[in-house]
Amino acid sequence: MLKFTHVVFDVDGTLVDSRMSALGSLQQVVGEYTGMIPPIEDLYFSTGIPGENALRQLGITDPAALVRWRELAGKLADQITVFPGIVETLERLQRLGCTLGIVSSRERGEYADEVTPLGLDPFFPVRILVEDTEQHKPEPEPMLEYLRRTEAAPGETLYVGDTIYDMRCALGAGVDFAFATWGAGQAFAGAPHVLWQPEEIIPLAQGV
Repeated sequence: MLKFTHVVFDVDGTLVDSRMSALGSLQQVVGEYTGMIPPIEDLYFSTGIPGENALRQLGITDPAALVRWRELAGKLADQITVFPGIVETLERLQRLGCTLGIVSSRERGEYADEVTPLGLDPFFPVRILVEDTEQHKPEPEPMLEYLRRTEAAPGETLYVGDTIYDMRCALGAGVDFAFATWGAGQAFAGAPHVLWQPEEIIPLAQGV
């Protein structure tokens, strides 16, 4: 018997390694707008929140900056890869009877251009992206929207993510959370579950 009938994933830093695409391009945008190129580690905070919010926190409010960031990230999209062990884990979860989903701060266009080509979409019948809610992570609304669409019970749903924004979104919606350390740019405390490899999701879903 499954402990979690729904296992929901963040995308960047959890399913796919997009650090060079997302952060390398952001680094370049910041350099263009400020004249200073920040260290990559100073940009880790931007993972998991909408791009507009990340730029605002960096003091960049020009709407053209977001367009420029998307343009540069698109040029680096071929550097995005699926983390080792992810596909095998998704296949095993499906065989166990888990319904899989996505809750991400990606916009639909960039998701289609950069993530869909990696071949993961068939695993995820429901994908909640930034256009689907008015509020975004760390607010719980994206996860609540997933629960609404799927009629999943919060107590039977697990969210797997790599940032504190993911954890706050999950717990705010009454959903359990597992910290995917393999793609995390920054460690944080308080996660109910800590995972070191994707395959560790299997016994967690089973309640072993």
